[in-house]
Amino acid sequence: MTVEEKTIESEILFEGPVFKVRRHLVTAKEGRTARRDIVEHSGGVGICALTPDDKLVMIRQYRKAAECVVWEIPAGKAENGEDPVTTAKRELKEETGYEAVDFKRIARFYGTIGYNNEVIEIFRAETTIKGDTDFDENEAIDLFEIDLPTLLHMVDRGEIVDAKTIIGILMTARELGV
Repeated sequence: MTVEEKTIESEILFEGPVFKVRRHLVTAKEGRTARRDIVEHSGGVGICALTPDDKLVMIRQYRKAAECVVWEIPAGKAENGEDPVTTAKRELKEETGYEAVDFKRIARFYGTIGYNNEVIEIFRAETTIKGDTDFDENEAIDLFEIDLPTLLHMVDRGEIVDAKTIIGILMTARELGV
């Protein structure tokens, strides 16, 4: 039997520029109480941006959490209350210099639902104009354009390890019949 938990009280344990951690005291199974620590995040997007020659715009950057350089689709954090398509357009332009049209949501998911409320939305879009990037001052990003069959092999070989990127590649390949 599924029991919905109700928050009795909550307190913020940590608040930073990217997320906050809130501790909840909840009613749980059979009226017992339990503690739940939740990472609260405003949400994010990933963009599967297709070039006119059907290549996906990919980036490589160092990620401290993984302690390595990783392959990713362009992505970023939503500003509080920002529409996901607006976030996707902004992040694509900042990270790659590309502008795109026909944004279509192809996936929506929680990355780590057990303790994190971040919802990630993946969009597929068609690139139009390539301009200058506008990285955040602490970002160092390398830009690539790679065809879907190659990306699928990279996923199979474990060369791409980022979940949103894997989901985006697989959903895009499925939609395009690759």
